[in-house]
Amino acid sequence: MRFWVGLMLFVLTGCASARSSDLALVRVPVADLRSTPAARAQGGSIHDDAQESQLLFGEHVRILEQRGGWARVAALEQAEFSHNSRWEGYPGWVPLSVLSPVRAFPKPSLVVVHSWARAWQDAALSKPHSLRLPIGTQLTAVSSTTRAWGVRTPDGSVVWLDRDAAHMLAKQASLTPEERRSTIVDAAKTFIGMQYLWGGRSPHLASVPTTGVDCSSLVGLAYRTAGMQLPRDAHEQAMRARPVKSPQPADLIFLSAKDNPRRIVHVMLVDKGDDLIEAPGTGLAVRRISSRERLGAALAQIKPGSTVDGQTVTFGSYLPDSSRSGS
Repeated sequence: MRFWVGLMLFVLTGCASARSSDLALVRVPVADLRSTPAARAQGGSIHDDAQESQLLFGEHVRILEQRGGWARVAALEQAEFSHNSRWEGYPGWVPLSVLSPVRAFPKPSLVVVHSWARAWQDAALSKPHSLRLPIGTQLTAVSSTTRAWGVRTPDGSVVWLDRDAAHMLAKQASLTPEERRSTIVDAAKTFIGMQYLWGGRSPHLASVPTTGVDCSSLVGLAYRTAGMQLPRDAHEQAMRARPVKSPQPADLIFLSAKDNPRRIVHVMLVDKGDDLIEAPGTGLAVRRISSRERLGAALAQIKPGSTVDGQTVTFGSYLPDSSRSGS
């Protein structure tokens, strides 16, 4: 409860302190959030230290500074703490061309649950639109039919999505704890086999090389399909999570740096049974792996605070204990 109250205060105060001219929406399916106002080098290494995160279509940003066609922004839906030792929207640079200024943020009502949802020009879904939207994208529905959602884009136009491609956030909010856990795990499974991308926050698409997820964005996007918003990075996800001794499906397993048990550097999601889902690192694909293979023992045998190859293991949850919920 404290997490949700704190997150709501963070969002409200972040928006309240901004002038309307500072507010913008992301107008492209995926935009790189960079540590400096410079694009990724063409043909460069897949690992790019300047890659901070990615922004999804329709996400809210506050413009902090403009320089040479770039904007330094706070990504208001990606809470983080480490940059300035305070909770704030993830900071970084994006091209001004990917932003649409707005006077106020629209309230989202849908979340995309397909890996990449195709948009259509018409409610009959007969005329394909060039737009495709990644899983976790939140949208504002303005119309609906038995087959499709009509959603407002940042430029004010309306496109249509198949009803199965997006779920109502109000419906996701009413899920039982067990249903929510299953929704999160099922979403995480859709990433299995996709490439890892440092700072990535989008399902990999072959036609767009700079798509992929890192360990914490895999978790964050899976939770987003259940209507939940987690902090951006593994360290911050651990800060906000409720410590647990016996993780259940959709709970999180955190690993520390070898030289600092208090610094979290990796997160994995618990699958059903004794398996884990993780985005392990550059050059590797998202995978399902058994706890015995990854951590050397079954989950039930691992105690919080134990070490594996010098890394401290802790467990965290954002969900009620489903074994006690009556679900």
